[in-house]
Amino acid sequence: MLAAPADAFTFTSNFTGDASKGDIWLQSIQLEDGSIVDSFSMITSANIVANDAYTGGNSGAASADRGDNTTTGVKVENATAADLVTNLSNLNLNNIVDTEDSGSFEIDLFFDKAIDNLLIWERGQNSALAVQALDENGALIGDKVVVDFRTLDKTAHYAGYSIDTLEIGGAQKVNSVGLTLADLGLTDASINSFRFFSEGGPDGYNGPDWKILGTQAEDVSVGVPEPGTVLGLTLISGLVAAARRKK
Repeated sequence: MLAAPADAFTFTSNFTGDASKGDIWLQSIQLEDGSIVDSFSMITSANIVANDAYTGGNSGAASADRGDNTTTGVKVENATAADLVTNLSNLNLNNIVDTEDSGSFEIDLFFDKAIDNLLIWERGQNSALAVQALDENGALIGDKVVVDFRTLDKTAHYAGYSIDTLEIGGAQKVNSVGLTLADLGLTDASINSFRFFSEGGPDGYNGPDWKILGTQAEDVSVGVPEPGTVLGLTLISGLVAAARRKK
């Protein structure tokens, strides 16, 4: 069994709509310290590096799926990158990526803004999903982290709702987990692209069904002077104050 990262954090999903087949709109999340986040970094594009081919039935890996009665999202088995983006680029928690149980994929996702936390929702409480950051050249950086929802505390990580999508015949509970940049072995606050993985086979990830969002990182390049600049401003302030005292 795969191990989940020990310091993955819990958060509360605040949403409107509670019908498992319909729209479930994320309004905000509440972190463990009580702070509320209602501004999110959204996925704008995707690159399918690898995805098991769909040939009918339960073949293939990642596909697009939505709640039976949702007003957004698509249901496409042989999904393109654009189909995946359609389901991941909104706040409807009932638009997801569905993965067949034995499927393998590698998918790069790109956010509109740099993020400081990844927010992951997983339907079924019965699979795993791996993620690793990408640099500006598309190279993998930091640590590849596997979040195994099968081993997480299902009560502590329960997202508060269930969904019933076109791919399945009944509602399933959704769990959630958050990852910080530090969890991913990163110190750079300008990361906005990540690769997500599923592995097939008897020791694989059991087909994660998932939704991804990010919380927006502060722009460290704006309004934060370099240390030398701060020192210079301090010296100037001291000289001005001394001149005033002499007058």
